[in-house]
Amino acid sequence: MNEYDVIIIGGGSTGTAVARDCAMRGLKTLMLERDDIASATVGTCAGMISSGLKYMEEPDIVDMCSQEVVYFKRIAQNIIMKNPILTPMLEMSDLSSGGNFAEEYSKRAASRDVPPVLFLTPEDSLKIEPKINPELIASMYFEEYFIDPFRLCILQALDARRRGADIRTYCEVTEMKKTSGNMIEVAFFNRLTAQKELVTAKVVVNAGGPWADKIAGLLNARLEIRLNKGAHVILDRRVVNVGIIAKAVDGRMIYLFPHENTALLGTTALDSWEDPDTLVASYDEIEYLLKSIEWVVPSIRQARIIRTMEGARPLVAQWKIPEGKVTRGYQVVDHAPDGIDGLLSFTGGKLVMCRHMAESVTDMVCKKLGKDIKCTTHIEPLPGNEASVDVLALAAQYNISRHAVERLRARRGTELGKVLELTREHPEWLSTICACEPVIEAEIRYAIREEFPQTLNDLRRRVRLGTGPCQGTLCTFKAAGILADELGLSGEQFQLEILDYLSERWKGKRPPMRGEQLSQEEVVQGIYACVANLDRSDAHYEPKPWEEAS
Repeated sequence: MNEYDVIIIGGGSTGTAVARDCAMRGLKTLMLERDDIASATVGTCAGMISSGLKYMEEPDIVDMCSQEVVYFKRIAQNIIMKNPILTPMLEMSDLSSGGNFAEEYSKRAASRDVPPVLFLTPEDSLKIEPKINPELIASMYFEEYFIDPFRLCILQALDARRRGADIRTYCEVTEMKKTSGNMIEVAFFNRLTAQKELVTAKVVVNAGGPWADKIAGLLNARLEIRLNKGAHVILDRRVVNVGIIAKAVDGRMIYLFPHENTALLGTTALDSWEDPDTLVASYDEIEYLLKSIEWVVPSIRQARIIRTMEGARPLVAQWKIPEGKVTRGYQVVDHAPDGIDGLLSFTGGKLVMCRHMAESVTDMVCKKLGKDIKCTTHIEPLPGNEASVDVLALAAQYNISRHAVERLRARRGTELGKVLELTREHPEWLSTICACEPVIEAEIRYAIREEFPQTLNDLRRRVRLGTGPCQGTLCTFKAAGILADELGLSGEQFQLEILDYLSERWKGKRPPMRGEQLSQEEVVQGIYACVANLDRSDAHYEPKPWEEAS
């Protein structure tokens, strides 16, 4: 039985950050994730590493968020971007609240390399974004940073692995118990081999997000969280070129952000007692967002909704107050006072805080292990972020479009050279597989070889395969062929990968299905059901290992 200093349960932004910090401090580290890296809550966020000004009543959190943005700019320069944001004001009462925000925001602007808040006339506002409501009386302009949450998580996991950590995906923790030697024994089901495995550790860090209470319950530890459901609508184009923040029908603030080649409209915030695994955006949530933003961007319904995404925020369990008043800070719960020494659990937190959360809990882990090792995760860059990249020179050198190289740079930084080098021996790998991004064949093969994806859906998180307007209509077959070639899949497994991937895409496409999206879905059905015959009832079905075990 393998023995570790620390086992981390959960492969989201916090879990991968903890794995990286522990590995960098020389701890023997194992991270277990029941699905893929970033496959749950963090994968349903807008990617904004907010300066925290939404939470002005908690100045310590605002200061912490602002500082974390500075650190992310240092360690993750290639996956971070600065977006301008407008808050159009349609009523005079908006001006007073905007003034309070502007004062607090501007105090911390210089440290993040952004300008102070500017108040713009209607004329200047419309020059910046012509699609906003021309009846506005003013707007507030400021800038915030965004990060690719999928790449952040995979880079943190890769860095942890390169520094000696074991990163195990598709491994679901099923049991935990204390041993006579004051260790914690962790049993998990390996969904790839359909085998049960046992490991032990001196400390277990529970970074299970919305499932953290269930994980703690495996050791009969009590952990209370306040689940809060958030849904986003994804549009088929960059409806606006700058971010828009506006009041919703109930006075909450919502946003419309340009995101890669699409736009994100969000988010709802509803207390939830649903199973986080089965969340679906309701018709009311979709209309709430559309109606709210329609006052500010009247043409919003002209864009096609290509899917929704939804997740559950594991807020700190503060009750009898509105969800908007619940702290967006975090807690690290040490279960030692309950007689379960060695178990540490997170509640609360946000994407921008993940590195800070990891530093806090790793300090506690080191203290329990009797080690005094300082944190350096805010200093040392993530893989690919060691230097800048000359996009124009690489595009000319490899005879590839500048746009394709820029997209590679935004995902991989300096490591894009390793991808392009594959094309020297295989120039045909310069071909575009996913035109929406674009993604070339060489990057898909590199991701399969170096970033441990097991499925097409895992590849989506690595390279944004199938996330654009066609939602995988034209790239799924080609990508499945590459995956089958690299992993040695059988013909039946090849077909099953396609079906699994299309089924996963359908989960997000079904809730908002309307208008032109119905026509788009008819195209998908025509290709995969009529031409490819993937709807045949006599088609051979080859179960996954975990399905055979059940």
